[in-house]
Amino acid sequence: MPLGAILKILGDTKAEDPANTDPLKKTNPLAGGSEHRAKLKILTKKDFKPFSKIKSKDINDDFLGFFSLLTSYCVLADLTTPKDGPKHLLAIMPRTDFVTQYTNFAKPILESQLAKGKVSLYDIVEKVSGSDSTLGQGKFKWKAGTITEIIPEDWAGKPADLQAGTLEVKKFLNYIEGYDKETKQDLPQMDLLKLMDKTMRHGQIGGLGNKMETRMGTSELVPIFEFRNLKPPQAPDLGFTMGQYENTVFNYHDPLAKRSIDSWEEEDMLQEE
Repeated sequence: MPLGAILKILGDTKAEDPANTDPLKKTNPLAGGSEHRAKLKILTKKDFKPFSKIKSKDINDDFLGFFSLLTSYCVLADLTTPKDGPKHLLAIMPRTDFVTQYTNFAKPILESQLAKGKVSLYDIVEKVSGSDSTLGQGKFKWKAGTITEIIPEDWAGKPADLQAGTLEVKKFLNYIEGYDKETKQDLPQMDLLKLMDKTMRHGQIGGLGNKMETRMGTSELVPIFEFRNLKPPQAPDLGFTMGQYENTVFNYHDPLAKRSIDSWEEEDMLQEE
């Protein structure tokens, strides 16, 4: 799914009326239910104004989609329920890891701003989130003592992180960037959220690593996502609802296609005949 589409879906998730349980009346069929919807961060160009070397003309919807997803995860970290893990924080779960997304859709636009090491990726996320410095101390959580897989990747403090079943937000962001501003040291670029989840919960968040797919009908690479908490349709609405899901995906890949629900149902009927 293009990250620009993720921006729109997150925005519709935040705006969705939580009392609306009718799948036929949803404004966006991919806007899954989320108990934390009010806390989602839907970012705009204005949010990046404090960073003068990030040029407004370079900020596109993919950039905003990446930062909206990343920032939403970070502000929600402390709300993680250890038995569920971070995968339940948002209804949209990235299967392509955050390092791959960062490298392809954000880093080229941030390079001038980050060049001298005076501003970090964490600084940017803290500012655009509207949070204070305590954001970095927030922790993603897993059930302590649960090890599902031994992984070879190593990072500073790994044994303590695994023992506690926690990962600090600032540490997560520093390793995505590959730099620790406080110690002025380069770090190996790693998605620690993915690695912690792989070790302690079967590796679903970012579990496909650097794998991406092509945008429909093009050679443009786009990340892979899992959409969760979608309302299960009743039997009479099954065809309509599945048509909504499929055509919404088509339209996000090719806005000029504008496939309608009716076209999906017509194709389905023709196949049955």
